[in-house]
Amino acid sequence: MTGLTRTILPSDKHQIITTRVLNAPRDLVWAVLTTPDHIKHFWGPDGFTNTIKQMDVKVGGQWLFTMHGPDGKDWPNRIIYRTVTPPSYLAFDHDGGEDDVSGHRFLGELELFEEGNKTRIELRMTEATMEARNAVAQFAAEGGRQNLERLAAYVAPMANPLNKFVIERSFPVSQQRLFEACTKIEHLKEWMSPAGTTVISAQQDFKPGGTYHYGIATPEGQEMWGMVHYKVITPYSQLVYAQNFSDKDGGVTTHPMVPDWPKEMETIFDFVPEGEKQTLLRITWINAQVSDAEASTFAAAHHGMRQGWTGSLDKLQSYLAQN
Repeated sequence: MTGLTRTILPSDKHQIITTRVLNAPRDLVWAVLTTPDHIKHFWGPDGFTNTIKQMDVKVGGQWLFTMHGPDGKDWPNRIIYRTVTPPSYLAFDHDGGEDDVSGHRFLGELELFEEGNKTRIELRMTEATMEARNAVAQFAAEGGRQNLERLAAYVAPMANPLNKFVIERSFPVSQQRLFEACTKIEHLKEWMSPAGTTVISAQQDFKPGGTYHYGIATPEGQEMWGMVHYKVITPYSQLVYAQNFSDKDGGVTTHPMVPDWPKEMETIFDFVPEGEKQTLLRITWINAQVSDAEASTFAAAHHGMRQGWTGSLDKLQSYLAQN
């Protein structure tokens, strides 16, 4: 998704502007940005999660929430809405809440522009001075980019159900055991590949921002490589990562046989307890791209994806029964 989001630093304003085109209509984008049950899933940089205490989207209303960083640090936030104009514009004051001692406060604006069936979003931060803007520009620009890319990945399947693929299976093991089987490298090497293939290489740095680089081989000796970038790790309930095709050296590549295959897939593993020793595994693949060609290729491949994941889950089932 790199390159789809732009950052602008105006020469005559104390602003940082982050903008991106989303593959979803404006009413839908507005809804997910103003509803707690939606925004908690994507707001903030990669690896962050949210706990929302209050969200009252009206003039004078407050949004009180805590962002939980991948390093375990909590970041309290308070937004007080100045202007609310559905479904196109929000202006708000942002700080760290009543106990904030950092002194960092800024004016935020969020504006949505219709572009056919898509939406261009602008997220604007206005600092008190140009010096203050320049001091936070690099950090804020990267955080804004990641934020809008997470929003894009979240809203795309809601706009087009064909951009989303889901497969489920229930296993007679505890939530913790299933989570570990799907995250620890010694287990992944045994089952995480389509039927008839074997894992020939695996390297893992299991943490938000970390990676899993792997290679698989067919019985004929053909090799394929993949790269995972971990985003959210919530033991023992959820795992979220971006998935790309790769090469032997860890570079990001395109599908070796299908050039229009999405360059990045958002992958979500949900582990849902159904009893003390019964857990439902729900795997969701989301096409995180906005290319029409990639969307069409992804939509047409659902049958093949189901076959591939079914083979992998069969291997997982056998592995759990034997270990």
